[in-house]
Amino acid sequence: MSPRPRKPTGGRTGWSRRRGVEAFANPSVMSLQQLQAEVAALVRADDMSRRRWACDRPDCDGLPHAGWLHNHARDSQRVPVWAWTVWMLLTGRGWGKTRTAAETVKEWAKTPGLQIAVVAKNATLVRDICFDSPKSGLLAIIPAEDIARYNSSLGETTIRLRNGTVIRGFGAETPDNLRGWAFDKAWCDEYAAWSRNTAQDVYDMLWFCLREADTPQMLISTTPKPLPHIKRLVERGRRQEQRHQEGGDAPRVVLTRGHMRDNDANLSPAARAELDEQYAGTRLGRQELSGELLEDVEGALWQGWMLEVEGFRQHRENLPDMERVVVAVDPATKSHENADHTAFTVAGRGWPLTTAYGDNRPRGYVLHAEQDRFTPTAAMRRAAELYHEYQADCVVIEANNGGDYLPALLQEVDPRVSWRIVHATRGKRARAAPVAQLYEQSRVHHVGAARLFAELEEQMTTFVGQGETEDSPDQLDSMVWALWDLFLDPTMPVPRSQDDKRLAGRR
Repeated sequence: MSPRPRKPTGGRTGWSRRRGVEAFANPSVMSLQQLQAEVAALVRADDMSRRRWACDRPDCDGLPHAGWLHNHARDSQRVPVWAWTVWMLLTGRGWGKTRTAAETVKEWAKTPGLQIAVVAKNATLVRDICFDSPKSGLLAIIPAEDIARYNSSLGETTIRLRNGTVIRGFGAETPDNLRGWAFDKAWCDEYAAWSRNTAQDVYDMLWFCLREADTPQMLISTTPKPLPHIKRLVERGRRQEQRHQEGGDAPRVVLTRGHMRDNDANLSPAARAELDEQYAGTRLGRQELSGELLEDVEGALWQGWMLEVEGFRQHRENLPDMERVVVAVDPATKSHENADHTAFTVAGRGWPLTTAYGDNRPRGYVLHAEQDRFTPTAAMRRAAELYHEYQADCVVIEANNGGDYLPALLQEVDPRVSWRIVHATRGKRARAAPVAQLYEQSRVHHVGAARLFAELEEQMTTFVGQGETEDSPDQLDSMVWALWDLFLDPTMPVPRSQDDKRLAGRR
């Protein structure tokens, strides 16, 4: 005996509910096999209900409501209803873009015989995030009974469905990985995290792979970063949206923006509180939580992409041996509550462990940056502490505005500290420009979590150098002095040999 079809009873009352209950078979007259079949049918029906993704309620917030007893897609997570070619989910962390993309691929895959590409930064992330993620991966979204075979390896990650559709995973390391393939649809995950040197080429190659599709579509899910390949696509979407608002066709490049808080119902309250406390109001928070594409300040020496290139952020355990380490001090001449800050930057120079594109020049490593209001004595005491903590070669002190007495004060605080005085003979912009060029050449790295350099990076990307009309960027000044000493000062002492082990004890 096959199980009877079930009708939902949620929301009904009175005789309607009673008739629904009476429709269930009487377990007392059922065999064990029949009872097991009834239970299995109920489990399948519950699972199908739980897997439902997007309702048709206008402006739905994704929270449970009549007919939907579980959290589901918000209105902004629904696929655009018009004919689009690129849908770009440009949102903060935790917004739900991976789940949205996987659900979209699932809907695509219901059409028999399609070829769908899934591309992430590398083969490992394709497998672990796009396919195997227990909450948002394709295996968690697509019903197991629809899958004929799943191959999981770094060489090939593929889902073959029973209807003939194939979903293939690729790493974005090399554009030629996609050469020769033909696809109908594509999902690009964390496009902003792809290598700046190859991202645009991989994107272009993927579109060549879609050349024969009847309705080619590419979904891009990414946290925004101010990189050229991201800004280029965003600008296309903005132009098309503007034309649409003026009465033109619907945009083919669709931009969806969103904040982490949009998905509060599915996030850990403790994690949200921690993220807000650590990153709210910072440049990193605006990008990673709010999903803002941080625009470059006109005339600024540092552009946002310089801080987002692959390998820019380094971990202490991966550093090479330092041939020279300095502590640079940009001192305030006063210490009252409205005075400028005294800023400290610790930076080192070393030879990279690995090189890319044949560039084996030495690199700069910003190890520490801070600023606060100090009395002159307290400032020199802090400089001495950093000197010993990082086993530095020298403390570099800017002595403009009457600061020539500071070396004597430093010697009084700690006579073991080596120091040198520098004087500003040019304007801040002229002095900072050669250092910005080092960043442009990807020759400077920041070591540690991004939040440790939030204030410094904000000053870097907003500094124009307009003289008296612009606030003095204290951390930026100290960083510039540190890198001048390491790379640009012709009087810089001869560096130590490449086998210096001073950082080994702090790894």
